[in-house]
Formats: sequence, C-alpha cells, structure tokens
Amino acid sequence: MRDEEILKAALKVFGQRGQLMRIEDVTVAVGIGKGTLYRHYDSRVNLLRAALAYGVRELQARAVAARDAVRTADGGREAELTAVIAELAALNARRDAVSPAVLARLRTCEEWPTGLDAGAEPTAALEPLIAQWQGDGLLDRSETPAWITTLVLGAVNSPLYAAATNGDGDGGDSRADRADVAERVSAMIRRAFPAR
Repeated sequence: MRDEEILKAALKVFGQRGQLMRIEDVTVAVGIGKGTLYRHYDSRVNLLRAALAYGVRELQARAVAARDAVRTADGGREAELTAVIAELAALNARRDAVSPAVLARLRTCEEWPTGLDAGAEPTAALEPLIAQWQGDGLLDRSETPAWITTLVLGAVNSPLYAAATNGDGDGGDSRADRADVAERVSAMIRRAFPAR
C-alpha cells in the first residue's frame, strides 16, 4: 500500500509542480521521511519512472470504466470511443494526476537514462481498447494501435481542445462542450481510420 501512496503523491505533486518537483515534496505529501522513500525508490528518476507506469495503468482503468459504462448501456462501439475521449478530456479539465496531459508532460520531462518499458508509455493506456475496436470493425485494422492512440491523445491534449471545452480548470460546467468536442474528435478518428 505504501508504494501506491508514494506513486499517487508523486503524480499529484508532478502535476502541480512539473519538473520543479522535489523528493521532499513527495515525502511531505505522503508523510514519510526521505529514507523511507529512498528504500522504495533509490532516485528521483526511478520514482518518476514508477509513477509514470502507475499513472498509465490508472488511466487505462479509467478509460476501460468509461467504455464499460457505455457498453453496459448498449451504446455501440462509436459511443464507446466517444465516451473514452470525453473521459480523457474530463481528466485533463480536472487536472487529475493521471490525466493524459500530466502523463504526457511526465513522459517528456526527463532524459530517461534507459528506455521506458512499453507499459510506461502513455499510449499503452489506450492501445488495448483501440485494438479491440479495430477487431470489432470500428477502425482500420491495418494501422498500429499506438499510432491511432497517439492521435487521440494529441487531440485531447491540444490547446484547441482545451479552448473549445473551457478546459481552464475553473470548475465551470463544460460537460456539454466536452461531449460535443469528444464526439467531433471521435468522428475525426473514425474518418481518419475507417474500417476496411
């Protein structure tokens, strides 16, 4: 349990402070000493690497939950894709610690001394869903899921998306705007990668 607390705190602090995040910020957030943190993670880079992998797993769980909520209601594959995009946008608007924006920033903030595991790449959160929709005939099977996922995440993380959905995080109700833009992004992805 302590590992999960540390990783959640690291993501939250990174989301707030970015590259200025210090180990001390994480220890204060969790209520532990530096020695305890270093027993779990021997360096800032290893802490960030583990936090990124944890964040990707959490993002995937939230995307699957959004998909499943629509699937249970018999919404169809197009509605599933749209619901997942809307959830990603909502996470960004709330500045959630596992939002696509935070994970993309974390992915590019460090010059990782060794490569990241494939599961720590933000695209890994959506690749299984994209592959399933390809198998179901919603999207082109000949494209790699990572490529489609990269475009989905790029659209959701774009300043244009944030502007169109009032994604300033001020707490204003922009659900209708996010739903409208999520539908447009979903339609764009389906047009760009039509089933063949």
